[in-house]
Amino acid sequence: MKQLKENYQRAASAAKHSILRHPTRTMAETLRTCAERAEAYDSPDVYGSGEVIEQFEARIAKLLGKPAAVFLPSGTLAQPLALRIHAEKSGRKGVALHPTSHLVLHEQDGYQQLWGLQGQQVGHTDNVLAASDLRAIDDPSQLAALLLELPMREIGGQLPSWDDLQAQVQWARKNNIAVHLDGARLWQCEHYYQRNFAEVCALFDSVYVSLYKDLGGIAGAVLAGSTEFVAQARVWSRRAGGNLISMYPYVLAAAQGLEENLSVMPKAAAFAQELAPLFASIPGVSVNPEQPQAAMFHLHIDADEAALIEVVTRYAEQEGVVVLPLPRAQHNGRCVCEITLGRNALQQSASFWHEHLRACLTTILKQR
Repeated sequence: MKQLKENYQRAASAAKHSILRHPTRTMAETLRTCAERAEAYDSPDVYGSGEVIEQFEARIAKLLGKPAAVFLPSGTLAQPLALRIHAEKSGRKGVALHPTSHLVLHEQDGYQQLWGLQGQQVGHTDNVLAASDLRAIDDPSQLAALLLELPMREIGGQLPSWDDLQAQVQWARKNNIAVHLDGARLWQCEHYYQRNFAEVCALFDSVYVSLYKDLGGIAGAVLAGSTEFVAQARVWSRRAGGNLISMYPYVLAAAQGLEENLSVMPKAAAFAQELAPLFASIPGVSVNPEQPQAAMFHLHIDADEAALIEVVTRYAEQEGVVVLPLPRAQHNGRCVCEITLGRNALQQSASFWHEHLRACLTTILKQR
């Protein structure tokens, strides 16, 4: 399997067209772009201070409608750090979160083992979190924070309706529970909610956003909230080893990505809605959700993982077109492939991607 994945990566790198995310740069190209941006500054940031990082933090804070923001090296640091601050303020340790939360699935239980928090999973694995799930909690008195992910990555980028999202926040307020936004992919949400980022983030006490997933930065995250909250976040970042001496390469790359990629996300979300029914028309393929709500969705494909990787790799080699990423999961015996859209997909028509995916999968799906 390792060799199959390596073959896929080589073919994907050499292909002319890809449905996934944005055009990529080599390491050298990325560093040259950062160097050009660095010419505008006299000196690097030093332990979180300096024009290069402070300007960027202020820019993101304004975009999210929050008084302050802090640049951090990762979301895996930013999110439990935010939850710990809410726990300290309330004197409670409990955190309500969905079973598919990144903190539950992908962080080795760090929020509990390292940060002393106690998770309470709410809602059903396959469904978007709803206000009714929160109202079913027997005793919310031990909860310090409610973590909401917008959009919910593990279930294909699903989002609650605006009314239900407001109801979830109202439930938390009624129970004196802080509300934190896992906005790793928040940049995809404007089209569905028809509201800007500040309007969405106004519902939340703290907000985390990623700087590389949809923006194409090297790495990094921003945590935003009140001035007091961000001041505390800086202290906790120092305690946890997140206050690096300089982070300007990450900041400069994120600023470049913000300018290149943020404005296309609503178009990508609209394009997802155009693509989904075309892909669902291919025998052996289903889309989750059937009507995409963000600039992403999942394809469930009736194929063996190794065989699927081989056929997608061969198609990329022969046709120069990448129509699928590597499968990220298995669900009910089917491969799950995550389609995240950006400038790459928008370079071609929906019919282009439909025809290439159909042609790629024809052989393998006929065999089953």
